[in-house]
Amino acid sequence: MSMETVNDRTVAPEERSAAPALTKGFAILDLIAQEPGIGFAAIRSRLGLPNSSCHHLISTLCKVGALQLQADRGYVLGLRLFELGTIAASQRKIEQSALPALKRLAQEVELTCHLGVMEGTEAVYLMKVEGLREIRVNTWIGKRLSLHSSSLGKVLLAWLSPGEIEDKLRNATWEAKTPSTITDPAKFRALLKAVRARGWAFDDEEDAPSIRCVAAPVFDMKGRIIAAISAVGTVLDIEPERFPVLAEKLCATAAEISANLGYGQVERL
Repeated sequence: MSMETVNDRTVAPEERSAAPALTKGFAILDLIAQEPGIGFAAIRSRLGLPNSSCHHLISTLCKVGALQLQADRGYVLGLRLFELGTIAASQRKIEQSALPALKRLAQEVELTCHLGVMEGTEAVYLMKVEGLREIRVNTWIGKRLSLHSSSLGKVLLAWLSPGEIEDKLRNATWEAKTPSTITDPAKFRALLKAVRARGWAFDDEEDAPSIRCVAAPVFDMKGRIIAAISAVGTVLDIEPERFPVLAEKLCATAAEISANLGYGQVERL
């Protein structure tokens, strides 16, 4: 059986693209994204491409503005990709991708659901969908939450790199919002490891009295955490025994939103 190597990965015939030139072109873009300034010889060698084929692909990518040749003969990504990326971002805002799934989740769990992101050292609600409960939690789009006391904040922190986590915690106030708030940095760091291992986080009256919340992570196409979703209710709405069942639904919805944003759909070439 004939095999092909692309980006240091052996590719079987059944995995190969029906448009090999396009696949190899994206392999070049992916390599240059990781190693800006890399030269022609290194590109050809790293991807195992024939000289003429590699030259033709790079020349074409330069002509359409996807690549730019620098004075030192190294290549960087072209401004055309920046332009297309900006357009793609405007066309696929996370709120647009998340809204249908978040509405279904709110109806199913009968709780108020949110989509939030990290901004600086706080979590911020970007979206809110009301559940069907008569008693509703007082939240709003734009509301800011402490990272250490909210389930949303815990999730947004837990999937960062160790260095990024330390940067965020270095500026934490460790304010005790309630008697249940975790204010011990060492204990909180251990909690973040448990959150990441489990796949979701909860807040048991840690951010506000009589309020419980469960949250799950949302990832972009590169597998980076970019947001989180949560379901919030009173202690009468959410008993601790309900956390795992609620978390399962949240994780499934978060996975759907992540897939809409391209997570798991773009394999390394």
